[in-house]
Parts: sequence; structure tokens; C-alpha cells
Amino acid sequence: MHDVSETLTQAWRVTVLTLAITIAIYAGLAAAEWLASCVLYASMHRNPILAGWSTWLDALEAWYDGRLPNMGRRVVGAGLMGLLVAFGGPALAVYAWLEQASRRPLYGDARFANEAEIRRAGLL
Repeated sequence: MHDVSETLTQAWRVTVLTLAITIAIYAGLAAAEWLASCVLYASMHRNPILAGWSTWLDALEAWYDGRLPNMGRRVVGAGLMGLLVAFGGPALAVYAWLEQASRRPLYGDARFANEAEIRRAGLL
């Protein structure tokens, strides 16, 4: 019975981890879409705060249908910038955190001894 319990616990861990990763990806895509909408509005010299969640998708569909000629570079650039900021920013933060966590001190952990440590070593 103990083995079944461990197997179920492992299955739940995998399920929760998969669900968390899926939610994080969808949240990142939603953030990327909103950021792309803001960048697109800013590139058109409009107030980016007024950009809605689906502004970028609407612009992409309009460009694809031919209703927004000469806007392809702005639409694609805004989409790439949104993806870069939404996924690249957190990835860069995790990389920096892991890099700093594994770094050892440049000159070791040297410090001055206090008086009790000097007496214990018999130097006083």
C-alpha cells in the first residue's frame, strides 16, 4: 500500500506542475498580447494605455485581410516585442537569479576574527 501512495503522490506532483506550467504559459501569452497592443498603439502615436487586450489580434487580422496596407512591419514588430518582453524578461530574471545563486564569492568568505575567536585560538 505504501508504494501506491507514493505513486499517487508523484502523479499529483506531476499533474500540479503541468497545470502550473500551462497556466504560466497562458498568462505569458495574455501579457504578450496586451504588451503587443500597447507597442502597436505607441508605434501609431496613440495613447498605449487605451489599447485593449485584442487590439493586436484585430490589427493582425485587418492587415492579413488587406485593410491595413503598409502596417505589416509595425504589427509583426509589436508582436515580437510583446513576446520578447513577456517571456524574455522573466526568463532573464530566472537566469540571473540562478547565476547569482551558484556564484561563489570572488575572494572567499574572509572576515576579521572577533576577540573571542582570537582567544580561543590562543593568539592573545
